[in-house]
Amino acid sequence: MFKKYLARVLIGLGITGLFLAYNQGQLKLPLVDRLELLAYDARLALTLPEKQVDPRVVIIDLDERSLIEEGHWPWNRVKLAKLVHNLFDVYQLDILGFDVVFAERDSSEELDLLETLAIQSEDQPFLQRYLDYKPHLNPDTVFANAMQDRQVVLGYYFDKSLLRQTFTGSIGEPIVEQGSEFYDMLRLQKNQKLRDDGTAYVDELEVTSFTGNVPELEQSALASGFYDIPSQDKDGVLRRIQLLEKYDGELYESLSLSLARHYLVGELEFKTAVDQDGKQIIDGLDIGTGVVPLDDQGTTYIPYRGKAFSFRYVSATDILNQTVENPEDLEYAIGIVGTTAAGLIDLRNMPLQNNYPGVEVHAATIAGLLDADFRSRPYYSTAAEFVVILLVGLLLSCLLPIVGATGEILAWIGASALLIGGNLYFWESQNTILSIAPVLLLVMLLYMFNVAWGYFFETRTKAKLSGLFGQYIPPELVEEMARDPEAYNLEAKKQQLTVLFSDVRGFTNISEGLDPKALSNLMNELLSPMTRIVHDNKGTIDKYMGDAMMAFWGAPVDDPDHASRAVQSGLLMLKELSAINETFRAKNWPEVKIGIGLNTGEMNVGNMGSEFRMAYTVLGDAVNLGSRVEGLTKAYGVDFIATEFTAAATPEYEYRKLDRVKVKGKDEPVAILEPMDLTENLSAGQLQERDQYHEALELYLAQKFAEAIRLLRQLNEQYGERFVHNLYIERCEHFLKEPPGTDWDGVFTFTTK
Repeated sequence: MFKKYLARVLIGLGITGLFLAYNQGQLKLPLVDRLELLAYDARLALTLPEKQVDPRVVIIDLDERSLIEEGHWPWNRVKLAKLVHNLFDVYQLDILGFDVVFAERDSSEELDLLETLAIQSEDQPFLQRYLDYKPHLNPDTVFANAMQDRQVVLGYYFDKSLLRQTFTGSIGEPIVEQGSEFYDMLRLQKNQKLRDDGTAYVDELEVTSFTGNVPELEQSALASGFYDIPSQDKDGVLRRIQLLEKYDGELYESLSLSLARHYLVGELEFKTAVDQDGKQIIDGLDIGTGVVPLDDQGTTYIPYRGKAFSFRYVSATDILNQTVENPEDLEYAIGIVGTTAAGLIDLRNMPLQNNYPGVEVHAATIAGLLDADFRSRPYYSTAAEFVVILLVGLLLSCLLPIVGATGEILAWIGASALLIGGNLYFWESQNTILSIAPVLLLVMLLYMFNVAWGYFFETRTKAKLSGLFGQYIPPELVEEMARDPEAYNLEAKKQQLTVLFSDVRGFTNISEGLDPKALSNLMNELLSPMTRIVHDNKGTIDKYMGDAMMAFWGAPVDDPDHASRAVQSGLLMLKELSAINETFRAKNWPEVKIGIGLNTGEMNVGNMGSEFRMAYTVLGDAVNLGSRVEGLTKAYGVDFIATEFTAAATPEYEYRKLDRVKVKGKDEPVAILEPMDLTENLSAGQLQERDQYHEALELYLAQKFAEAIRLLRQLNEQYGERFVHNLYIERCEHFLKEPPGTDWDGVFTFTTK
């Protein structure tokens, strides 16, 4: 049995091995990578929290209306100073962040002209007055003064492009200075390079440039943080955001992290772990709300709250003009100045939609930092996924080949449901991200492979078996044989079987009264339903011999109930014959009677014949006895005879004893019986008649012939005449005249077939 499925199991294990190699990074499967990203997006969409606006974060929107009413961006720094004043003094904002950078000074042609005139003028009072008022006239100074002593966090961005290596403006203070042990614990993005000897090594991609703020503005701000979002996946969708960056031996924080940290007035604490190489790494940070997980890129998964506009938006022009509809939205909140205006192009692709405002990425990250609500892939994720792939692959590779088509579907659906359910449990309850696409794809491929194998290989096997046995046995037995084709062949062997012979009585007279076409139609309409009965009871048609049919049970498919099925078939054939004769009468065809003989015993079964023609048949003394028994039906006036061997194998049936006989070609006597029906189908009257007949038969065998005659005649009067009753009356009368002697054993010997 195991050998039959070995090839399928080995191929299934091979498919599993491919996914294990993918899990360990030894094999690239871009399609699986893509499917995993889609699976992440589907889980995110499926488990989004109910939409509820976070009151702690408000977006100060440089929207289309603000640009129309206040002028195109960038605005004059004096206007920005007014924006800051109004936010803190009028609307009581707690902390403000800018998702924009102020890299260039805000110059004014009029102010430059005034300064030139003052310097060139010989009017000293005018010059002195200009110098006194200059700080109040310079836009950058005005903006810087507005930020002074207020919680304002500026933004800047890093760049790792090799095409650009410029450093503009100021980026503020790092959170980890040079010489800190944490610097080397953060690995960030890697780049593979080649040594001089041609061997490969991995190096970090370093910051090649940054764009910071005007130093005067940077010095007046509370802090600053980078707002570049470089962590897009291969499909261009933004799923992670970077919180830490390395530059010049120091660590810098993102705009989101800086805003959340200063809002909480919390200390930053790094959490470390030991990776699979035994090295210490930063795998999380804590700003006082709980651990925020980090991967070796310094990134974390963005805790999206929903599609765009999951946070409160306030138009910048309403703040400048003090026309905010709900001013309480700004009180003690974190404000982020950003844009949704299409012309300023700060739109991103996120898992739930395209054209997602980049400023809302920061808002979602800040909310997640305040709640320490982030999903992560722990350092053990790859190992856990390896074990799951291995176990699922082993189980299905061994199970699917043996369970059949329905079992394959149930195993596929069941395994997929369990894997999805388990994965969602870790996703939702443990905030843990485990890959789901590889193992689901493995399950599907194993299922499809086994289905394909069944279709292409087992169909061919079934066709071969149909070619060998289809003319003998019903299709359902071919189906059963196809499950284990190696167990079935045409080679001859000895086996305990039951054989049936049936013959049409008076066929010669019937054939003489019909033309050839009508005779052919009659035989077809007779043998077709008889054959169907044999097939329905899992019998094998051996051959048709003119008006006779030969069948057997127990081969090629083993059947411990072969004798019972044969008896049932014989009884059904006689019942069917009544319906057939009604059809024949309607067609003016002669009625047909048949005789049926059964025997059970050891027979040779297999493909036998000559080099010119072979047939799957049974041979042996037990077969010959079955044929002789069928011939005795006319001698005893019954339609159906079975031997004592068949009767012994079918105790659930009742029989009427007929005789003990020696048939032609056999020296040993055998008891022959007439099958009646299953015990539960017979009435008490039928069994009583049978038992009285058996009593008469016992009197006959005890040579009490007169008493036997009296009881047999009484049976004829009470239940109607039977041929076998009269047969034994004649024998008794003969033996009354010519007694058989004391050595008589009651066996009747037939000298003809």
